[in-house]
Amino acid sequence: MGRSATVAEEPLDGTSSRLLTEGASLFRERGFNATTTREISARLGINKASLYYHVPSKEALLHDICVESLRRTKLALTDALAAQPDKSQWITTLIHAHTRSMLTDLEMHATMLFEMRCLTGDYYAAVKASRDEYEALVLKTVAAAQEVGALRTDLTAKQLTMCVLNLLNWTLSWWSPDGDLTPDQLADVLANMYLNGGLPR
Repeated sequence: MGRSATVAEEPLDGTSSRLLTEGASLFRERGFNATTTREISARLGINKASLYYHVPSKEALLHDICVESLRRTKLALTDALAAQPDKSQWITTLIHAHTRSMLTDLEMHATMLFEMRCLTGDYYAAVKASRDEYEALVLKTVAAAQEVGALRTDLTAKQLTMCVLNLLNWTLSWWSPDGDLTPDQLADVLANMYLNGGLPR
């Protein structure tokens, strides 16, 4: 295909940034398959020829949105862990960093989570590789918390990783910025549920 997975990792100019934002908004509203390049260019206020100057196809745009989504989440978690030397706090740190990143760029992350399945070939492989890298970072974080006694050890680090990612990611399907909880307040609730469970204390 001639485009690498690093395209969206480079600094974005104004139009490229808007393209990711507006493309993600349309893909979330209408779904990837139902969205046309005409609608994308109209949302941006440019003609289709100008659109193809920035991205060669609708699938390439979805690829770039997914890669950028995962890049932002990974960067948020990496920076948060670097600022927290106490590994016993890493799960709370993970949950807050992931939740803030996810809900700050809600439409981009929702598009990655729900529309990634529409990618094919090299595009899908590149995004899957980025997703696997992020999941490996989460797994490493969970394992480190287990080692210092901050998480149970009767479940494997992989099992605990899948549980926390499921808990966090599916909030994208119902959370609203107009609701009762800010991202940090929601992160507190999720951390409490993940670490302490739902039984009365």
